[in-house]
Amino acid sequence: MGEEERFEQKLQGWEAAAMVSEPIGEALEPPGWLEAEWALRDVSYGYGSGAGAGPAHGAGAELAPRVLASSLQEAAADDLVDHLLHLERLESARIAERAATITALVRACGPEIDPDWRADAASVAASEVSAALKVSARTAKGMVAEAQALTEPAANAVLEALADGRLSQRRATAVMDAAVPVPAEKLSGFFGAAVAAACPEDPDRVPNPSALRRKLNRLAEEYAVEPLSARRAKAITERRVDLEAAADGMCRLTAYLPLEVGSAIDTYLEAVARSLQSPDEHRTLAQLRADALADLALDCGAPASDRETVRGRAASGIWCEVVVTIPAATLAGSADRPAEIVGYGPLDAETARALAGEAATWTKLWVDPSNGTPLAIGRARYAPTAAMRRFLGARDRTCRFPGCDQPAAATEADHTHEWADGGATETDNLALLCREHHRLKSFGH
Repeated sequence: MGEEERFEQKLQGWEAAAMVSEPIGEALEPPGWLEAEWALRDVSYGYGSGAGAGPAHGAGAELAPRVLASSLQEAAADDLVDHLLHLERLESARIAERAATITALVRACGPEIDPDWRADAASVAASEVSAALKVSARTAKGMVAEAQALTEPAANAVLEALADGRLSQRRATAVMDAAVPVPAEKLSGFFGAAVAAACPEDPDRVPNPSALRRKLNRLAEEYAVEPLSARRAKAITERRVDLEAAADGMCRLTAYLPLEVGSAIDTYLEAVARSLQSPDEHRTLAQLRADALADLALDCGAPASDRETVRGRAASGIWCEVVVTIPAATLAGSADRPAEIVGYGPLDAETARALAGEAATWTKLWVDPSNGTPLAIGRARYAPTAAMRRFLGARDRTCRFPGCDQPAAATEADHTHEWADGGATETDNLALLCREHHRLKSFGH
């Protein structure tokens, strides 16, 4: 049931209760959640006084923040969540409308261009967007490119899902980004399948952002014509490290690297950081990871207790594991289906076979051939074994709480049916939850 249907159902329930309640005058007083919804719709759909009434004009826009602030104070948590979902739905619809408007602006700018002027309609439209919205030229060009991509006939499924609120802007962007390797003649089919993956009918099956990106990347490989290995060979020539100055004497350091290299670095940093956590350690996990990266690059070797660095002796003997799942046929060389670095993304067959040849240890993992889902193994004790933890990491990849993308290494194994209540320590009764969501579940949320 969508947000609009839930709202109508709640409205009908309130109306029915109001008609049979005494005294009628008090019963008909609208609840806070309904007043907030009406105020929101007045602004969203342009009701209010004045010719320019709309989202930014008229009495409705001036009144709405006050009405919302007072009405929402009285709303129950479930009503506020429904209201939040409705806001997200409206935002998606506005993104779709903005894309259509910018594309129309590009068309409108076309006839005004002097044939002798070396500029195209998109550039002129970007200038108009930049001036009107007070954004940089680079941002405006990105908005125009995004709008044109969304309004291409092949992307109708994406635009429609945005317009009716099923797809958020973030998920729409993930879908569009994943389409890069898909040839033009297959885009329509890819976008249809991608939208279905991004917003399934069952809301409980909506993947979190990281899981969605991985799923979309795997889907794109099914539609791609150029092999992943060939695209990787081109992309690897673009590897680089960039530094961007930030405020307060800080900077942002980013790297564009092969996936197996980046995932190994990430796993190593996590292992080093966790090995240094103790009651006496004042640094957060994020700070420890940053310090580990600095020490790894600079190799200063100072003890972690003396400086804000963590490699040296403190990191010696750290063991970490990167899990790569490789189809048996790919490993044998009889097929070139992509492998996957669990928790990160797809890997071309050639690189996967090379990694397999260098691996010190192997763990055989049987999976469902139809969808690649690992099959369960069992253990009659409270604490899962190391093998079970590896299995859960391969299956769950991240915290299972909706929307949470904490990696498997940062999670705890939770008994879905509590151990104290007779739940077994079997992988089909275990799920990975980050510490925060594990605690919330334990307290009944």
